[in-house]
Amino acid sequence: MKKTLLALAVAAASVSTAASAATIYKDDTSTLNMGGRVEVRANFSDANKTAADDNQYKDASRIRLNIGGEQKLNEDISFIGFTEFEVTEDQSDATNTDDALFNTRYLYAGVTSQTYGALTYGHQDNAFTYLTNFTDMAEVFSGYINEYNVATSDRANNVLRYAFNTEKLTIQASVQGDSDSDGTAVTQNADGFGVIGSYKFTDNLEFGLGYAQTDANGVGLDTTSTGDNNTYTAALRYSKDGILLAATYLGGTISVADGSAAESDFNGADAYAGYTFGDNNVNMTYNYYNADDSAFNALNVNNINIEYARYFGNATVYGAYSFNLLSDSDATATGNVLALGDASTEDQFQVGFRYAF
Repeated sequence: MKKTLLALAVAAASVSTAASAATIYKDDTSTLNMGGRVEVRANFSDANKTAADDNQYKDASRIRLNIGGEQKLNEDISFIGFTEFEVTEDQSDATNTDDALFNTRYLYAGVTSQTYGALTYGHQDNAFTYLTNFTDMAEVFSGYINEYNVATSDRANNVLRYAFNTEKLTIQASVQGDSDSDGTAVTQNADGFGVIGSYKFTDNLEFGLGYAQTDANGVGLDTTSTGDNNTYTAALRYSKDGILLAATYLGGTISVADGSAAESDFNGADAYAGYTFGDNNVNMTYNYYNADDSAFNALNVNNINIEYARYFGNATVYGAYSFNLLSDSDATATGNVLALGDASTEDQFQVGFRYAF
């Protein structure tokens, strides 16, 4: 993330999705913001090799564009809308190298009140995202373990979310109908809900709990029988003098419901330890996810990562190395290290340059 966002997080402040946007129109009642980023990224790993290409290098560059607006009804109530799209280059076919792939990251609208909170609907963060963002703070290699339940993933479509916060207390709840999120088949065609509560004991220490449930199934089709994905979480964040320490635990059940089993228990953990000094940030992250049923081995995650980032205003340069701790028996290597659900036993090294506007 940008240095400005990281500094806000270290101060345990609330970070807006459009925090980097520039105001392109404003009058007494309306504001229109626009922003985005151009980010070139290179990933190096033996997991990038395929039968047809013996190359460790994989390009992971992307562009994000967003626009959002607010119109005041009165001093307390405003109407809001926001959308963001991500564009990447289609490299699936050598004959289509100039084609672009588009992904909707956000597309929502709603109403917000300084007294009663915000109610929004569309493609947006789940309630769970508030807690999983405690540890999803690195430029790369953080925030993996919550993506296997559509109600706990960072973003999903068809989400109705309510958010309320005071100086100390944050409460959020979200519900989904026939909802999808980026990731694996277990996050498609799902109905569900999630609820979280978080409390700041001091300006430096915050603790939260959450629960989510969906009816997703292992093959991603709502025409088959479905099982329950149940997830509960506990998250802790401490920040002071440039130090940010955070930990998130997830546990529960993930449904198979495709003939191999009814469901499987799982455990997951994220940890982040970072230090910001001047225009620099160094951090270490840990990601762990394991389901008891071997049918979910492709989802397993177990890695330790180190990262350094340097910020130059709107520009950022970073590098990160991931030490993969998975054994061959705990993973299903598929040769696509950047795709969720394609677990690999290989290490990774990734470098990137981002310009935000």
